[in-house]
Amino acid sequence: MFLNRLVARFRGTNRVGEPTKMESDTIATPEEEKDSHEWDRPLEFIFSLISNSVGLGNVWRFPYLAAKSGGGAFLIPYFILYFLIGAPIYYLELALGQFSSRGPATAFILAKGWQGIGFAMIINSVLCMLYYNVIISWALFYFVSSFRTNLLWKKCGYWWNDNKCFVPGVGSSPYVDKNGITFNCTEPQYQNQTFYACTAIKSTDRSTASEQFFFKLLLGKSESFEDFGTPQAFSAVSLLVAWIIVGLCIFRGVKSSGKVAYFTAIFPYVVLLILIIQSATLTGAGEGIKFYIIPKWDLVAKFETWQAAASQVFFSLGLSFGSLMAYSASNKFKNNFFRQMCIVVSCDCLTGVFAGFAVFATIGFLAAEMKETVPKYAESSGPGLAFITYPEAISHMPASPFFSILFFLMLLALGLGSQFALTDVPITSMTELFPQLRSKRYLAVIVTCTASFLVSLPFTCPGGIYLFELLMEYAANVSMVVVGFFEVYAIAYIYGYNRFMNDVKMMLGKRAAQYYLFLTWCIVAPLLMLIIIITKLVSAESMVNKAGAGFEEYRYPQWSTVLGWLIFVGCIIPIPLVYIVNYVKEYKRLGLEQIKKPIGTENENYLHEGHNYMEKPRFLEAITQNNSPRYDWGPKKRINHYGLYAHLNKSQSKSDLAMNGIRTGHINESFHNESMTHQNDMNNSDSI
Repeated sequence: MFLNRLVARFRGTNRVGEPTKMESDTIATPEEEKDSHEWDRPLEFIFSLISNSVGLGNVWRFPYLAAKSGGGAFLIPYFILYFLIGAPIYYLELALGQFSSRGPATAFILAKGWQGIGFAMIINSVLCMLYYNVIISWALFYFVSSFRTNLLWKKCGYWWNDNKCFVPGVGSSPYVDKNGITFNCTEPQYQNQTFYACTAIKSTDRSTASEQFFFKLLLGKSESFEDFGTPQAFSAVSLLVAWIIVGLCIFRGVKSSGKVAYFTAIFPYVVLLILIIQSATLTGAGEGIKFYIIPKWDLVAKFETWQAAASQVFFSLGLSFGSLMAYSASNKFKNNFFRQMCIVVSCDCLTGVFAGFAVFATIGFLAAEMKETVPKYAESSGPGLAFITYPEAISHMPASPFFSILFFLMLLALGLGSQFALTDVPITSMTELFPQLRSKRYLAVIVTCTASFLVSLPFTCPGGIYLFELLMEYAANVSMVVVGFFEVYAIAYIYGYNRFMNDVKMMLGKRAAQYYLFLTWCIVAPLLMLIIIITKLVSAESMVNKAGAGFEEYRYPQWSTVLGWLIFVGCIIPIPLVYIVNYVKEYKRLGLEQIKKPIGTENENYLHEGHNYMEKPRFLEAITQNNSPRYDWGPKKRINHYGLYAHLNKSQSKSDLAMNGIRTGHINESFHNESMTHQNDMNNSDSI
């Protein structure tokens, strides 16, 4: 019996008849025409996906994690997880958004109790959106500062520099002996101790001109999290301008952001190619590339390497943010998203590897200039790689202002493409939850950008960089994997793999990649994500900033660790919370139905009737109803209401559908019809 149920749930039979549409159903309602929010061309959608996926994470996050995890050893789990987790979930989110024409706020009505997955996506997207635009504001400040004959981070002597400042490669680098001890003199001075009294100093006693430009001028970084301070002028103004740019570019939704995507998707590849060619000619570039491509095999077996690879796959592709659903919701119903997915996923995967060559060639050059090992310089984390290491390398290039303008324009293009998608998630959610805003999208844009700027202001304080790193560690990190796990579970096991693939067939005319998706959605991906989540939580440690750039080693206070875990819980709490709340509602509704049931309808033979053997107690029936689609689940536009979703026609209003669902005890008619068909099949197989 169990085997029959399992086969009936996952088998590849087609339960959706050939599409049959009445002539009247092909006419869009005035409301649909008014709320039409579609891409002008499929090419704009592809470029927008590329801009969303190919972002800052490919330039600084991917190379940093590759360096931290042993160079080529990182690439092995990266490609494996990309194929077994990244691409399948990318497919899932595009398919769900396009089929339902809904963003994350309402797409998960396919299983009422699991709508919290969409709300968790929105929270992840908002938190990432807040700190992501801070990085864009830094790039904007550097971009404007590059329009000078001499770059401001090329030498010391400015008002923000102190006596710890030095310029690498011009005879001022401190000497480091074979034991790693740093001295307050250069190597020639150290060799001539007769005239120079060299003494050992801490590595934090010296900092490069580029480090002081970033930490002292732009951030005004304090010595600790507790010394938070007030917003700094340069970073606050840069952040304001960044949010104005974002607001203007997404003002008209995909109609405007789709046009900008032509630039944000193509330009970064041109600049990356230029930088790779230029970086390859620098001294020491070969050593950096060797470190990048030669793996340290002992690190492949470590869980930390796989955790880092999983985090990068989710962050790079933009999974669990809801941005993919928000974008694909604006597609035409018959759009071939599968082909577009293959193009974008391939571009994103190879771009990270491609950018790594430029980054590690530059790291090799800097390591040679500073007379340090490549692994030591490769430890630069996150934004430090883009805003310290690269500016330092660019300052040593011929025509450095020109290359600086190109590089930071590329960072702006990369960052803005992803930021458009992230910001579109809360805006789309607002228009879904408050339909009156659909015709006044500009108000949602203004409110979102204004509120986001005000909430982001703490990042511009002297202690804001500590808050920034805390959010990077606890928000939109492992929480993305948690959301991804429940997302796959809800589709494959709650809604049903077979049913979802039939929905895909309504759009594409075929169940595209069904065997690959069955293997990944139903078996491999959930198992791998569960292992990654558990090992990450078990191995979690308190955050520590290593000594460097003129700062001592800093261990984050205990209260900040508690704050970080609260942020993590806040990112995923909607999933269990919404499920519990909706379960209670279903339980109460079933109780009211039993009270309203006419007296005397039961007889002495009631328990002996065959169909009553399937009866469930109320607490189990509430679970079943909680896992069922809502009454209005299906394609949002009436033109696509056919096949299993023919009941969602123009003759029934929203209230009519709801009342019909309550009367029958089944919330969604299409789900009820298919369930009855499956039940009849199982009964027939049992009787043979």
